[in-house]
Amino acid sequence: MDTKEPKNIEAPSAAGSPPDGPDHEGHVVLIPRPSTHPPRSPGILQQNWSLRRKYIIAAVLCLASFSGAVAPLSGQLNLADQEKLYTKTKIQEAYANSAALAGMAGGPFFFAPISHVFGRSSVIFWCILCTLVCQVWGAVMTHSDDYIPFIMSRLFAGFFGAVPTVLGPRIVTDLFFLHQRGRAFTALHMSFLFGTIAGPTFSGFISANAFFPVEFWWTVGLLGFTLICCFCFLEETGFDRVNFERNPDVPQNLVANRFATFFFGQSVVLPSTWRETAKIAAVPFLIGICPVTIIMGIFTLISFGFYVGVNALTPVWLQKPAAEGGYGFTLKQNAAFTFCHWVGIIIVQFYGHWLNDKLPLALARRFNNGVWKPEYRLHVLWLPSLILNPIGLGIFGAALQYHLHYMVLALGVFIVTIGSLASVPVTVNYVVECFTHYPAEAGIVIGAYRIVYGLTISFYINPWVAAVDVGWVYGMMAFFAVFSFFFVMLLMWKGHAIRGIQFASLASSEEGEKLMEEY
Repeated sequence: MDTKEPKNIEAPSAAGSPPDGPDHEGHVVLIPRPSTHPPRSPGILQQNWSLRRKYIIAAVLCLASFSGAVAPLSGQLNLADQEKLYTKTKIQEAYANSAALAGMAGGPFFFAPISHVFGRSSVIFWCILCTLVCQVWGAVMTHSDDYIPFIMSRLFAGFFGAVPTVLGPRIVTDLFFLHQRGRAFTALHMSFLFGTIAGPTFSGFISANAFFPVEFWWTVGLLGFTLICCFCFLEETGFDRVNFERNPDVPQNLVANRFATFFFGQSVVLPSTWRETAKIAAVPFLIGICPVTIIMGIFTLISFGFYVGVNALTPVWLQKPAAEGGYGFTLKQNAAFTFCHWVGIIIVQFYGHWLNDKLPLALARRFNNGVWKPEYRLHVLWLPSLILNPIGLGIFGAALQYHLHYMVLALGVFIVTIGSLASVPVTVNYVVECFTHYPAEAGIVIGAYRIVYGLTISFYINPWVAAVDVGWVYGMMAFFAVFSFFFVMLLMWKGHAIRGIQFASLASSEEGEKLMEEY
């Protein structure tokens, strides 16, 4: 993110008209324009805050997203112990991952509207605490008849754990300017996705020579540390930037401020009735039926969903005996295998940080005289989504079909990781910028599309393999991934017209803003 501070910025008038002079950092116009209106409290006009303050909040938000993703999927690899204890098959044990994904998809629909009443930071804090409780719940399910309660613990761990990542887009939009958001969204969503990978890896090594509940206990310490960081550094960002007098007075005293934010959150956010909250709860469903969301959602469902399917079922293939078409991996070997995900996500982080803002800005400058269109963000997807993702799926399927060396399988997983994960911050950022007044709600919808395929694949993968063989299962996924990119191309071509077909009360974007100033 840009480290320069805005200087000598004129504020827009009360009527919202642009200032007389340009607002810019170097050649880049600041959108939304900062204001010189004297805030009534430190909680107003976050885009005027120092970069150090913004980065600390963003870092804690990334930590919360990481920890919330680690928890529900931390039991993904140790299937053997669970299989013996609960007398279930490995596929049935994989239902715990499906339950966790279902919780991740459903929880945000409940908590996003609640955050309008109690505040985003407060909801994140309490959801992390509830996730911690769910990890303890899962760790004590050590009797043979605890299978159903164990599955439920994973469901609720996901229900609470995904909330920081879903409320994050709202906070990112509050804190950062348009030209900085691509990198901010990349950091936020890579933290979440890295958590889904790091959780199983660490848990696999930790529980390799121990009984499986230890893979949950270590996450309790991580979540406890995250709670402390949230309490110390998160701040409420939900303020009215137009009618300043509506904003509540935020306590200046540090202790009073912390308690007001996290224990009496409604005192530091704009007043909201439960009726208004119910209306807000309907917004994700209204956004979900808008054509632009459906089109992007179908791409996300297919493109990222196949990665979830690969990631969720790779332990099953690796730990199956070689006589049954697997690789006979031990738990520790399986945990080591997951480092191919780590390398992939590190590459995605560098790719996104370098390109997710730079390429759209360059396209705006080159083809539209510096005027912004949200569709410019989608051009980042050509390499990962159209090329890498299908190639990786094909290699993965061929490795399983012909029982190639496990390093070929790792290569396929590595390429799929890059191809799929690189699309996540871009697609979320694009949809958020189509509904700038409702970024959290837009993120919920895309998140649900992203997860829904992965949470169901465990239930029908065996019949699919029986029908066409495992190689063609993933080969078909590769062709479907290529097909899904045509939906992105449709938005690149006709995105402006498609965005116009939506509810007037939801419509809001920054299209037409002049991003570049020439000296």
